[in-house]
Amino acid sequence: MKGSLWRWFVIYKSHIEYLEYQTNPIVGCSGKGCAVVKVCWAAKQARRQIPRLDKSGRERGCDLCYRFVPHVHWERFDDFLSVKKPSRIGVSFMGEFYDDEIDNWVRFDYYIHMFKAPQHTFIILTKQPQNITEESLPDNLWVGVSINRKEDLWRLDALRAVHARLRIASFEPLYEDLGEVNLEKFGWIIIGSQTRPDLQPKPEWVYSLSHQASELGIPVFWKNNLKETAESIGY
Repeated sequence: MKGSLWRWFVIYKSHIEYLEYQTNPIVGCSGKGCAVVKVCWAAKQARRQIPRLDKSGRERGCDLCYRFVPHVHWERFDDFLSVKKPSRIGVSFMGEFYDDEIDNWVRFDYYIHMFKAPQHTFIILTKQPQNITEESLPDNLWVGVSINRKEDLWRLDALRAVHARLRIASFEPLYEDLGEVNLEKFGWIIIGSQTRPDLQPKPEWVYSLSHQASELGIPVFWKNNLKETAESIGY
């Protein structure tokens, strides 16, 4: 189904540079606490998928997915078992895994499935880290928070309080200069811009975050959509 959401229904190869695969056991987001909900790439991607009928006039896909309503797809909870080669797998990048509307026991069930595939590394990014409870997360799960503006920096503190093998701070899209940022206890930094429409962060904002991370020995991943930053260093 060209241009459709069909691939959401199975694990699929990812176009995100730091992932090999993506899967979406939880799709949709309530938008609670999100300052950029009106420009949410995932929500726009969901709602632009038309027509919703196949050539026979039958409904295709999932209406809740199209409307970006938070919900669970139980049939996807073990789809990654079909991937034998150790891979990085992004979980629910088309939704909010820790959304208020999703019960904790649903997430616990998914963690149990992760234990079945210790060869894989799973990555979850969230804007609602307050919903990550104190349970021990699987060792093969990396958890990250998305930071866009200064008002989002509380998420770093919330995730810092959670026991995780590796914590990620994803500054994508980066909308302003964040100044001094406490990156203690984080193991990986991702920086990127907004796409569709393109909105580039100033290179000095990117340099500042990168320098702060490097001083702590934290690896930094620049996404390939940082065009202005790349041009500024002649890349």
